[in-house]
Amino acid sequence: MLQKQKWTEPEVLIGGLFTFLLCTIGLALIAVFLVKLVSNSLQVALTDFLLMALGSASLAISINCNFKQLIFSAGGVRRINIIFCRLGFFLSGMLISIKLFAGGTNSYIRSLEEGGIVEWSSFVLLLSSACILFLSASLTRDRVVRVIFCALSACAFVIGMEEMSWGQILFRWDTPASLISINAQGETNLHNIEFIHGHADLFYGCTLAVIIAFSLLAKKNASSIGEGSMSELIEKLAPPKSLLVFFLPACILVLCLYLDIHEHTNGFTFKGEEELAEMLGAFGLLGYTTSKASQFAIMKRNCG
Repeated sequence: MLQKQKWTEPEVLIGGLFTFLLCTIGLALIAVFLVKLVSNSLQVALTDFLLMALGSASLAISINCNFKQLIFSAGGVRRINIIFCRLGFFLSGMLISIKLFAGGTNSYIRSLEEGGIVEWSSFVLLLSSACILFLSASLTRDRVVRVIFCALSACAFVIGMEEMSWGQILFRWDTPASLISINAQGETNLHNIEFIHGHADLFYGCTLAVIIAFSLLAKKNASSIGEGSMSELIEKLAPPKSLLVFFLPACILVLCLYLDIHEHTNGFTFKGEEELAEMLGAFGLLGYTTSKASQFAIMKRNCG
């Protein structure tokens, strides 16, 4: 008879995190719809009804789905990759539809601004990924992978906090004088420091390009190396190809914006939409961390 897992074990915590995330997202979307519905100053549009439906679906899934069983039972890795691949296509289709039908509206532009829904989404996804990466490190016996995942967890946490200017967007404190003079937006963060701010999109795009190349070439490189610790390390770290549905459009969009190609699209794309690229990358990172958590847990179980 299998021993019941304690609530402090990584698999239980990760499953609980997904339940909490979907429940919170569902309640938030429903609450926003209800506020708009009872407010005389805001007009309810078709997109609001769609978001309310999405919120209701998220809430229903969070209540009825056992995420620990979904992620960590046999075939969990394949299931996670399929779910996130489908989510990627759905999200891309939804963003393209919104862009085509509402890309010039004030609501769309406001969603891309500081503290908008897109930035908040990236923040939540990055912090969730940081948590899962940290928990995943305890699921593998490989010390190198453990160190890499702890480092990735720290990076995801820092990037997520940078998105919210370490809480300034929420708590509205004054930016220290030492930062105002060198920060392009006068905020308490590092990524808007003048030199970094001008090249942050290029760095992000190049990082995504490396991830894409690693995902596509990992299996071939591992085979050419043959059996050994390096080959095993590549296979453990390589992102699933199914996640390219997030990383590839994010890479193309952010590099096009950095290279000012948007100036030749007759206004179809514009500065500010790099927030969408960041959100897509954050979704891809969450898919990666969840897939690897499942992979490590199953390998640990098989090794006894």
